[in-house]
Amino acid sequence: MSSTAVSVDSSDRSDLDVDIQRDARAWSRFTGMKYTRALRLMKHPLAHGILGERISARKLIAVLTEHPVLSEPVQDDDDTGAFSSTGERATLLGRSGLWADETYPIRMSSEDSFIELVLVCEVLRMFSTIDEPTSDAYSYNLKHTAEELFSEWLGKFSHVDNGIAIWAAAAIDLPMSDSSPGEMSPNANFGLDPQQVEYARRMRRNQRGSSSSIRAHHHRPPGYLYLQSALEQFRTTAETPARWNGVDEQAEPLTSPFHEWLVAQVDPSGERGDFGSRENLAYDYRAGVLDNDHGVAMHPQDLVRILVDLHAAAEFVDAAREAVLDWARTSPDSQGIRTELIDEERSSHGGWGAGDGTIERFEYRCPCGNGTILEEHDNIPGFREHSPTIMCSKCDKEWQQVPGAPAYGWRIEPIERAVS
Repeated sequence: MSSTAVSVDSSDRSDLDVDIQRDARAWSRFTGMKYTRALRLMKHPLAHGILGERISARKLIAVLTEHPVLSEPVQDDDDTGAFSSTGERATLLGRSGLWADETYPIRMSSEDSFIELVLVCEVLRMFSTIDEPTSDAYSYNLKHTAEELFSEWLGKFSHVDNGIAIWAAAAIDLPMSDSSPGEMSPNANFGLDPQQVEYARRMRRNQRGSSSSIRAHHHRPPGYLYLQSALEQFRTTAETPARWNGVDEQAEPLTSPFHEWLVAQVDPSGERGDFGSRENLAYDYRAGVLDNDHGVAMHPQDLVRILVDLHAAAEFVDAAREAVLDWARTSPDSQGIRTELIDEERSSHGGWGAGDGTIERFEYRCPCGNGTILEEHDNIPGFREHSPTIMCSKCDKEWQQVPGAPAYGWRIEPIERAVS
């Protein structure tokens, strides 16, 4: 994970100092905290901005009465009893969420309260945003995700109120809506990638020893690893790293041409299909990707490996093998395929006078399954030879090596397709 240290010249530093001082004065007025305490708080290492720009205290205060989900117009009545808007707005946010300002008002008198709010902003920043709020990314779920993350690295922030999660989302301008309009629900929905939200929820439970397991990480939130690293560093050194550069350098791919080809074969009606059928294979494969049970098949042969690793029924493994061959025969995106490794052997060789070497033999399943593809490498000084050979009379007539492919990275393609 890398970070980008931002060079700050003297004029920028001066502007930053002024912003921090203004935030400190605003927070002091808002909470009743002494200015010196508020100023120290604005300079806290965790408040510098880990996954994005520093969170402005003035912005935090403003959204309480300016955000349409967190506030409502103030009404006043005249002598006749008629109500009219005063032009002002009042917050309806309390500790337990929306519509809780009177029963559970938010109090931010302690320094920890501010740091907790800023950290929840960072947790929400680690996800990718989407245009519209979704019920799959709702405040009460995400407040638990924040709690479980903090409990691992920062024990004293292990409780987060639902209202704090909503406040943080508003402060970083996430798309947001009341989860149940007209019902005065305390929860809000956010515009965050639902697959990433589910990944984070399950991962935190994994950290606590849950039986739930994640075997692939293509839905990991982009800022997830960097935020964890930053919190770990703070716990150890009381300092935080340079601001994140916005790139998850360990991100796993979300798609491939073969993946798209296969999932397009899911029954449009949503039916799972007959056991072991192509539709059934595509349905279960797509479900496994969505649930992080396995990764995306970047190459056709990955599909067979995934199913073997999952100890899938023989019918599904056979269906996967047939799908790989079908892809090679019919898809314009196919660049050839590799087959399954079934045996390998390495041995030393005394050489032919120019030094010792090795001989490597790899046997792969042939397309029809009744023969093999033999890959041999004579790594002997003065006598180097590399030769993949189709050792099946049937497949040798139907398949050929893709021209130009390296010896260790051979691929085969149908002869008829190659000629056409």
